[in-house]
Amino acid sequence: MKHTILIFVMVVCTLFFTGARAEQIRQITWETLIPPHLVSVDPLADFTQDQKDLVYWVINMLESLPKRGPETEEFYQEVDKAMPTLREAGIDIQDVMAKRNEIRTAINEGLNGQRIRIPGYLLPLEISGANVTEFLLVPYVGACIHVPPPPPNQIVHVKVVQKEGYTNRTLFDPVWVTGVISAKSMVKDLYLVDGSAGVNIGYTMQAIQIKPYETEKKGRSRTPPTDQRPME
Repeated sequence: MKHTILIFVMVVCTLFFTGARAEQIRQITWETLIPPHLVSVDPLADFTQDQKDLVYWVINMLESLPKRGPETEEFYQEVDKAMPTLREAGIDIQDVMAKRNEIRTAINEGLNGQRIRIPGYLLPLEISGANVTEFLLVPYVGACIHVPPPPPNQIVHVKVVQKEGYTNRTLFDPVWVTGVISAKSMVKDLYLVDGSAGVNIGYTMQAIQIKPYETEKKGRSRTPPTDQRPME
């Protein structure tokens, strides 16, 4: 009788601790990686879509153009023509760029050390045989392959705990990644067809499980939710 009771107690305890561990895993979205107080920040919230489009165009030009010179003067003149329109609308482009940069680079320190689960696409950094052992997790297909890359707080550097790594069929197959996340900024070299590029990263993660992305109820594959790319 005592033996039966002992087995029952052990089973109950096992189920309890298994459930408790499962509850510790927090499923998050890419928006969660942005500090909560910045998620709803939009310095252009009161402006029209045409004004927003003009601001985004100016910012993209200023961030992507080389220094002003004979070869770029024509493009800078186009930017100069847009500035009076922005000033008349009460838009301080430098202020907007500063707030945009804060949103894109700020790290959610509250996530540090948490066990989380997040969907995304992987870009291999280290491969052993046919398996990926280290990769960048990004929120949408083609991120980092084309310029510009996602903001630092929308890229997670992942190391696979299992020695065998993870076999992913293509870069277009989304996955669920579960593990412990750390708020740790770094720069990693991503090797592309036409060379390599240093990518700024806001988070690192030790992956304890990687699975193909599937809907929870019907088990059908679908594209994971993409990030909002704030202030793009």
